[in-house]
Amino acid sequence: MKSLKLFAFILIINALTKVNAQNISIGSSWTVIKNKNVKVHTYMSPTAMFANTSHIIELKNELIIVDGQFFAPYALELKKFTDSIGKPVTRFYISHDHPDHFIGFGDAFPDVKVYALAETKTSIEQTGQGVLEQRQAQFGPLIATKLNKPSVIQQPGEETIGNVKFIFEKSLNNESTVSLVIKLPELGVYIAQDIVYNKIHLFIEGDTKGWETALNKIIKEKTYKTILAGHGKEGGEKLLKENLTYLAFVNETITKSKNKEEFKAAIIKKYPEYGGEQLVDIYLNYYLKPSNWIK
Repeated sequence: MKSLKLFAFILIINALTKVNAQNISIGSSWTVIKNKNVKVHTYMSPTAMFANTSHIIELKNELIIVDGQFFAPYALELKKFTDSIGKPVTRFYISHDHPDHFIGFGDAFPDVKVYALAETKTSIEQTGQGVLEQRQAQFGPLIATKLNKPSVIQQPGEETIGNVKFIFEKSLNNESTVSLVIKLPELGVYIAQDIVYNKIHLFIEGDTKGWETALNKIIKEKTYKTILAGHGKEGGEKLLKENLTYLAFVNETITKSKNKEEFKAAIIKKYPEYGGEQLVDIYLNYYLKPSNWIK
């Protein structure tokens, strides 16, 4: 299971046993877009930590956050940023059940009500505590001491919050099995999270048809010019097409390669500027097992 192995392997590769909460690189934050009614900000962990993003929707009297962090210090940085705005955080949305999006914010935001799709809520209830304890054993104080689990099931549909229209949708079989998409039509913002990566290697587990379908769906929705990624900075249609091109190259390379070493060499050569090379190692060691490759 990806959520149980992902960061253990990162630990080995990056020698994170030498890292502590005092000397890790800091993240960054910025305002993506705004009008008189709403602002959208992004907090992002460093590229070396896979540029994991949390998005802050600033309404007139409140803040809404989409996705936490994996490491507790980055969640605390996120908390410092939201505190600087001077409005209370009233909702926390979790897009999907991968631990880099929900495991880190339990200490920083212990009392904020957490929303998620029913499938994500159930998954975190069943496996979240075990994942947290495993990561605590591996990373010590870099990991939060507790979870803030989803308590509210977010249903797909439209909702007005603080006089701003939100559209919630369920997306299936993209980078994750089930994910929550949040759209802000007033701003033309599409919060896609891990359906979209920006200059970070995409995490490939197998068939990519559902992922390609999700990306093409976003391209067709011309209302949305600003696409917020789960890893990396925001983009537009060009970024979506870059993701599709990446997936097409992955599938072509799977067919042409004889083994995982040949596959990885081709991916790194094609995308030398991308961060998250370790993600390629992880999925090649645990998840991507094409039948045509020599064992």
